[in-house]
Order: sequence, then C-alpha cells, then structure tokens
Amino acid sequence: MRIVIIGGSHAGIAAARHLKKVDPKVDVIIIEKSGVLGYVASSLNLVLEGYISRLEDSRTTTASELLSEGINVMLNSEVINIFPQEKLVQFVTSTESYRQEDEVSYDGLILAMGSSTFRSEFASDVEAHITTYKTIGQSKQALEKIEKAQTVAIVGAGLIGFELAESLSGQQKAIHLIDRMDTLLFRYFDHEVAEILMERFPENLQIYLNSNVAHTIKDEKGEYQGIELSNGTQIQADVVVYAVNPRPNVALVEDFLKLNLDGTVFTNEYLQTSDPSIYAIGDLVSIPFNHSDSSLYIPLVTNAYRTGIVAATNLLANEQGTTKIPFPKMQRTVVSKLFGYFVSSSGINETEAPYYGFEVDSVTQTFHSRTFFATDEDFEVTLKLIFDQQTKVIMGGQIITSDRGSLEIINTISTLINSKTSLHQLATMDYFFNPTISFPLHFLNQLALDGLLK
Repeated sequence: MRIVIIGGSHAGIAAARHLKKVDPKVDVIIIEKSGVLGYVASSLNLVLEGYISRLEDSRTTTASELLSEGINVMLNSEVINIFPQEKLVQFVTSTESYRQEDEVSYDGLILAMGSSTFRSEFASDVEAHITTYKTIGQSKQALEKIEKAQTVAIVGAGLIGFELAESLSGQQKAIHLIDRMDTLLFRYFDHEVAEILMERFPENLQIYLNSNVAHTIKDEKGEYQGIELSNGTQIQADVVVYAVNPRPNVALVEDFLKLNLDGTVFTNEYLQTSDPSIYAIGDLVSIPFNHSDSSLYIPLVTNAYRTGIVAATNLLANEQGTTKIPFPKMQRTVVSKLFGYFVSSSGINETEAPYYGFEVDSVTQTFHSRTFFATDEDFEVTLKLIFDQQTKVIMGGQIITSDRGSLEIINTISTLINSKTSLHQLATMDYFFNPTISFPLHFLNQLALDGLLK
C-alpha cells in the first residue's frame, strides 16, 4: 500500500510518522516543494532575538531523519497535477542544475499543502517595500528588507504580529502595529490581560486599531514614501510587513474537491474529503470548535499535528477494517511570550462570546505568591475564567504571568473546558498541597469560589 503526502508541513510529517508507526510495511512518500521540512512558519522573530542563527534551523526534522524511519522524501518537488481517477500525482523536481518531471501513483493521498498569508496587492514598483514571512523563502526576503529599514509597519496585531513587533522594538526601530479590530489580540485576550501587557509597551511602538492600509503614498516623482491608513493616518514606513491570518492553499484541488464557504477543504469527521481516497489536514481544513455548532478555521501547529495523526489512523482503518476515530472538538489553546510576560488563553473570551450567542460572566484575580513561604518576590500570575451565566460551566480562560511554570495551568483549563466542568465542580476539585510548593487551595479553586460568589 502506498500513501503519498503532498507537503512536508507539520501536519504532513505527523501523518507520515504515524502511518509508519501503525503499519511499518506501508510505503509513505512526502513530496515537498521547498528544501526544508517542518519549517516553523513565521519564525523570523527567532532569528531577530538570537534564538537561532539561521532560518534553516527553524525546523522540526530533516529528510535524513525521516529516511531513517522508512519515510521517502522528495524535496524541491512541486506537485503540478493530481489525477484522482487514475490515482496519480504529477510533480516537477527542480534544482539549480536540472528540472525533471515525474509522476507517482497512490492508494491513498493526504493533502498537507498548508496556507499562505493574505495581503493586499500593490503596484510592482511598490512591492520592494511590502513583505510577508510565513515560508522560509518569504522570511529570507523579509529579513533583508527589515534589516535595512528604520521604520516598520506591521499589518495584523494578533500573536504573530505582536511577536514580531517585540523583536523589532528591541532593535531601536520605529514600529507601527495596525489592526482592523477595535481591541488588542482579539479572540485571545480581554482587556484585563491587554491592559497589563500595555504597561510594558516600549516608546517606539505605536498601535492603530480600527484601521487598515488604504493605499501607498508616493512623492511627486512617483517614488514610494509610505502608507496611508483607512483613518487617514500617514506612516512613512520603509517596509510594510503583513502578519494577518493565513488562507489555505487549495488551488491544486479546488477543481475536483468540495470546498467549504471559508475556502477550506470539505472533510467529514474523519478528515476524509469528497474523494474517499483523499484526506486533508493541517491548515487546509476547518475543525470542530467546542463552542460552535460549525467548524472553524484554526491554523495552529498543534492542530496540524492532531489532524495528521487522525487522518493517518483513519486512512489505514479504511483499508484494514479497524476502528476509525473522529477528530475531536478543540479549544484553541495558544501561548506566547510578549514584552517580558508569558500570555496564554484557551476557549472563547468575554469579548467574542456574544458572537456565538452566549451570555457569560467572568472572574479575574492576580496572585503574588505561590506558597506560604515564598522566596520569589517577582512572582505574579493573573488568571481569568469565563463561564456561562446560568450553568456556571467554564467556557474560556486566560493567563498573563512572569512565571513560565504557571503556563501549565492553561492546559488544565483547556481540559476543564473540554469536559464542560462547572465552577461548582472546580471549587472543590482535588489538587496537591505542600507548604513549600503550594497553598491548600489551588489558584483555580480560589478563582472558582470567587466566581460563585459574584
């Protein structure tokens, strides 16, 4: 049995490895158009902050590692056609010295082509000042442009945009962060967390909400000078970086596979597409969200891994007659490090709850000590729980803290959301106690009790 995977993304690699674990005899082939496998998208800030020295180091595996696991890899190979009736994939392998066209047959096909950052189109003479940085090629170009710039405009004030803004602010560049929403980090954090974060914003960071790029500005000679926002503000930006939500790469399959209204590939609960022999994973698909009757587009690396494992399991189950597993509902759990704080959230926030038709309440508390005998004077963690007004069932949670270890609380909150735990249950939930490590009541116990007393 041969399984072909288009895309050496996180999802594609997860699927390939799980296929070989479940059935070592299956023939697995990954076709990847770039020369890097498992590239950590939008990791430009890792280079800027010195975590890695080269963008090529921002990857999760290598071709040689996969080959040692029995997985065949074709790098620098771009798929140009899929023939579903014949079950054939046509691709072109290109290097500096040659170009070769070839094809490979499949018994099962897994689509893992990922996504691309959406941005406005500009005239060709302006393109030198506009960039994105999702792929390794885009990141290299962006790095060259940013290093020469003194003023940088970033379009998109989500986690990715904020992470880049922090990295650049430390280089004494003037940073302008632009977002079309009216709140910071919409979908992830409410004002309690945002206000704490804002206290750390450096002077060289300017933020523009309810705004977008309207057009570019040129001088009398027609040369680029900057951008004008929808609110009329003009910014003399040397480079404009788009860090907005990505769009799925579906051009290869949109003519023969069913798509959803949001542009993702339609799948059933087992990640099987409208063609029974083809599965779609990662940034190509929408997934079930715990607080919605419909699926949402949540392009996270964690979801990429999970979809890869589920699709691999179900593809083999179809062939071998074993049990299939549906893809579970997700909470959209995220984490980041911004301006000296660790921030994390899971589930819905208070701002977006009305969009889903929920009436919610919340409770927020800041803790300054983790034990009776605390010695770490800088310890601080602010926790927020969002819960249904009537049932008190937990629907979301947020953390901002100076303590990396406290971030694990968000994984607990994610589990509480998934199991539909109420404040009544959480208030007396069993957690450990040791006077040198914790309090008799865990932070979450205390937060639940406060919520019940509101």
